[in-house]
Amino acid sequence: MVVDFVYRPIITPAKDLFVFRPGYVSHDSARLHIRYSDGGNLELRYKELVPKASLLYQNTGSDDTSINFANNSPWESAGEFGPPTEDTDYTSTTALLNLQPSTRYLVELHSRESTLHTQTVLLGSVEFKTSPLPHQPARLRFGTGSCIKPNFPYRPSWTPDIYGFASMLDHSDSLDLIMFMGDFIYADVPLYFGPETEDYRRLYRQVYAAQSSRRLLRKVPMLHVYDDHEIKNNWHNQDQPPMGSAMTAYNEYNGLPNPPPAVSGASYYNFTYGNIAFYAWDTRRYRTRWETPNTDSGEAVASDDEHTMLGQEQKQHFIQWLHDVNHTAAVKFVISSVPVTAGWSNFDSSQDTWRGYPTERAEILNLTQHIPNLFYLSGDRHEMAAVELPSGNIEFSTSPVSQFTFPFVGKFKKDIGGEHTIHYRRPGHVKYGILDVDTESDPDTPRITYSLYTTDIHHGKRPAWVYEAKGARWR
Repeated sequence: MVVDFVYRPIITPAKDLFVFRPGYVSHDSARLHIRYSDGGNLELRYKELVPKASLLYQNTGSDDTSINFANNSPWESAGEFGPPTEDTDYTSTTALLNLQPSTRYLVELHSRESTLHTQTVLLGSVEFKTSPLPHQPARLRFGTGSCIKPNFPYRPSWTPDIYGFASMLDHSDSLDLIMFMGDFIYADVPLYFGPETEDYRRLYRQVYAAQSSRRLLRKVPMLHVYDDHEIKNNWHNQDQPPMGSAMTAYNEYNGLPNPPPAVSGASYYNFTYGNIAFYAWDTRRYRTRWETPNTDSGEAVASDDEHTMLGQEQKQHFIQWLHDVNHTAAVKFVISSVPVTAGWSNFDSSQDTWRGYPTERAEILNLTQHIPNLFYLSGDRHEMAAVELPSGNIEFSTSPVSQFTFPFVGKFKKDIGGEHTIHYRRPGHVKYGILDVDTESDPDTPRITYSLYTTDIHHGKRPAWVYEAKGARWR
């Protein structure tokens, strides 16, 4: 098993991998991530998929039009562009512009081969739906989770899969997007092969080559933040090597298809889906060494202004975002690769999570306690917890999507430091959340429902636990 985990990415490096998936989809544009190594110019063609129920056509006697779409709208071309090159591991991210809001599209990627007669070859297709106009009431259903390792739990196979993604496929028809919160690869588990960019690239190729990855990511846009295992365990050395190599590979495969960064060259970003707002932190690049927390309370024993997880520029940008969305977005989500709760209290989490940065954590919670309907989403700990933080904000921390869990003793302390633990679950090699957000039914008081899925209960077909948060009037 260990030999398989260690050497499979080297023995089968997936050099011929093909990827075509939607990344960030706004109300009028879509980012499309491509990996294609065979050369030749490429062309994007797209068309609207109009629900049959909205068309004038002869009734055939069937009243099931909920998932059927007419295929007779005209094709449009986004133009030709050159193939990706070896410099970017044959990856590129391109954009479709001037799309219509709340509209479903079919997009095809073609290769144009110039011979005596130009030949066009269909390489792949994706579907997605653009988001509503900014500030418009909306219904959003999205998945959350972190931490995947192909073929874990281990099964001897020539084609290792990602079992959490296979479970997510059961719900993919209703998902608008997936927010993946870090540890998409494990560069250092079970063995760190080295700091070169190719050492990281082949791990991304291994994930994207899995059958369930190809099927899920063709159907559902996935957005990302990165965490430590995209670099090395518990990374806190900012831009020191191998950060450069790690971030090159991350951006090629996951970073560039994200929403535009808040600041040029950064990885943190924010976006909206109708009147639902998101802010995704970068909790690795700017962090300094942790503080020393009190074992029982999670508060700092001694502190100074040098201890930070976000860095000053990112933190100030986030504070401005809080001001901007306070009364313009009905619901707000803050994405953190590591938990905000102080409940995980062993030596590792006392340094690596927000528990290790209690001064900055208190500063942020002091601000978000005044923001109605703001929720934190995180992963990292290979366990699940729903916690009401001292600020009154609720955090849903969910992982792993497909990785090991701690078999005997949990590492979570309930109701610590002014927190209230709503729910905690340790077991499960596959755990992920699905959130349903409704700002349409009552535009003044939104509904937010979190559902935990694990293959240990109902085989992941139905929720293992459901929590409906109390939406507050926000304007």
